[in-house]
Amino acid sequence: MLRRALTPLAVGTLVFLAGCLSDNLTRSTDGPMYAVSDGAHHGNPDFFFLPPLFNNPSKDPNYEPAAFNGTLRPAVEICELGAPASDGSRECIAGPLVKRFAPGTVNVSLADQQYLANWNTTESALNVNKFYRISVVVGTTQLGFADVDPVSNGTQLKNVQTGEFIGLVDGRTLPIKFRIENGALCGTDGTACAAKTINLTQGGGVELVVPGEDFHFDIPPGTQGTAGGQVVTEVTFNLETCEGIDVDLPKFGQCLRVTALYDAPGAVLTLNNPALISMCSFVAVSEGQQELITLHQQDGDLIRALPHAHPNCNVIGAATAESNNLVARSWHKIRDIATAVLMPTPLHAGTRTAMLHLGGGGETTKFGADCTPPQSAMALSTCTPASAQLTPFPQAGHTISDFQFALPAKMAYVNPDDASRSAPTGTSLPTAVKVTDWNDEPVQGAVITFTQTTIGDPNIFVATSNADGIAQVSWTIAAGPNALLATGRGVAAQNNYPGGTVKPFMPDIFSGAPQTPVVVGTGAVPFLAIGTETPLLLRPVTTGFGQQTGNANVTLPLTAPSGISMQSNTTIQLELSPSIGVTSWSSSSVAAATVSASGLLTAVLENDDPAVAHEATITATGSGVSGSIKVSSYAFDHFRRFTTLVWRPVVGAATYDVVVEFGNGCTTGTAVCTTWTQSFSQTMSNVGFVFEFVGAQPGRWHVVARDATGAIISTSELVYFAYNI
Repeated sequence: MLRRALTPLAVGTLVFLAGCLSDNLTRSTDGPMYAVSDGAHHGNPDFFFLPPLFNNPSKDPNYEPAAFNGTLRPAVEICELGAPASDGSRECIAGPLVKRFAPGTVNVSLADQQYLANWNTTESALNVNKFYRISVVVGTTQLGFADVDPVSNGTQLKNVQTGEFIGLVDGRTLPIKFRIENGALCGTDGTACAAKTINLTQGGGVELVVPGEDFHFDIPPGTQGTAGGQVVTEVTFNLETCEGIDVDLPKFGQCLRVTALYDAPGAVLTLNNPALISMCSFVAVSEGQQELITLHQQDGDLIRALPHAHPNCNVIGAATAESNNLVARSWHKIRDIATAVLMPTPLHAGTRTAMLHLGGGGETTKFGADCTPPQSAMALSTCTPASAQLTPFPQAGHTISDFQFALPAKMAYVNPDDASRSAPTGTSLPTAVKVTDWNDEPVQGAVITFTQTTIGDPNIFVATSNADGIAQVSWTIAAGPNALLATGRGVAAQNNYPGGTVKPFMPDIFSGAPQTPVVVGTGAVPFLAIGTETPLLLRPVTTGFGQQTGNANVTLPLTAPSGISMQSNTTIQLELSPSIGVTSWSSSSVAAATVSASGLLTAVLENDDPAVAHEATITATGSGVSGSIKVSSYAFDHFRRFTTLVWRPVVGAATYDVVVEFGNGCTTGTAVCTTWTQSFSQTMSNVGFVFEFVGAQPGRWHVVARDATGAIISTSELVYFAYNI
């Protein structure tokens, strides 16, 4: 049955909101508040106290006649209540219980649909000045409680919630009767569940059917259990669905939560024979990987990949007679029935065919996490117990284990050279890992987290592996060392297989040897990138230079790379922007151009021959960074094509006409062209000029010197240059 929504009372405490007070609830004059918690009194809607403690609840809206669960082994505990807290509530005092009816001593009547424990109150030495609580528990789970007050004559108890007197049989015995329905151990969110107490020696099973899934939990006969150093014979197992195990592997089917409740103080239940967990459903699986999918068990932070086992999926309802009669008794013999159910979607487009398979199974002998090796040898692995014994019922224990199918996988660099790289600061750097299975085939659907820990708070990127197994992100490189770590919970990598061959976390089902669970670790693949500073701008000092009229792109001083074309025996000062201390200046060809220790550039030769360039690259270095600029080149390769011209002054000249031409039908790598077309002519009084050239082609220029009257004094030689971008 589905657990109906309710407002739960805190387990082990009396907590009532003012709005929960009923007409039957009484307060004593000194202020303490008492309560009852069951399906008729704001408590577990699948648990009811019966007469003589309370009236018959059969008319209660929560009561379901056909839902009685007589397969459980509850305990009944009676404790003395302590002094009231500030809110009027009371709790059991520490120390021995007044009385405890252990599991197995509480009788069950299937005909009467009730459990019964006869409490001989004369054996408990009750104090008429104190109050007592009757609690019904399964393991560490409290189903309900009721508070009673001894009456001075010793032959009656008073129900402190209703104020009614409860007559004792023979003046000494209180029949504690109660009813447990199927949803009593469910959560409060409407989740379906199924619970049953199994005698481990006899064996048995629990089945939970939910839409799309049929879960079976089976214990083989002859099983022995231990918890907290004690032998455990009877264990109540409750099955319900859950959100999913905490792995980054591709997961299949629903998650099954198995809660084990037993009468022994221990957070780990160990069996000498493995329990079989069968997940019976239609699961989309790519061909070739169906045998690799493995049942995983999570206890707290500890996750284990379980040995494969023959599933107990004997009868599964489906869309066809064929699938209705299918008997799936072997993991390796589960047949493809996809075509009888639905059209599958390829998981690996172009390489594989998606298939549907009917369930599978896994085995485990341990419930709960004891946080012992081998997981301590796994880097980045942690282990927290799933069921710490913080409970008001210390004589009982419980574990909570989640089970789900996942495809074991491993990850590695797509390109090993990506492990350590350098890139200019501000670069968006694509980075990827490849996720593969046991057979080195790509795995789709693995979730990989990339964490960048460069400066300050980490940047986190998440990517899911595609059909090729690739999970990729891009991260922006800051100056200096940059670290990026790709991680995946349950994804194997070199870091969690130190010194060995990296294989997915899964039992070696191909070895033929007996299998044991494999502890899942967190894989990590590190990336390092050095962010280099963007090359500094080495530029000519153009103070007093002219610039191309009407060209808004030319701004002085230059903020973008520029090529320099100079007449021979001319000079220009160079500078770095932003300004830094320059430790060295150099020229790639001192025959063409030289540079002084202060950055003064001198053109030794000019490009008056269109076939041969007298070019040089000037470099300034300082503080681990550098900048460079090309001079008199036939292979300028910057864009936009800003160009700086420098010429010799002419005596008597008042103005200079600068004439710039571009070539057509040119020979590659030279400035030899069949025709030349004037680009522009501009008059100025300067001996330097900055402009933007028109195309990826050769150019040439000359100047005409004029006196104050405008008469021509002289016309210079042609100087050539060329752009290849």
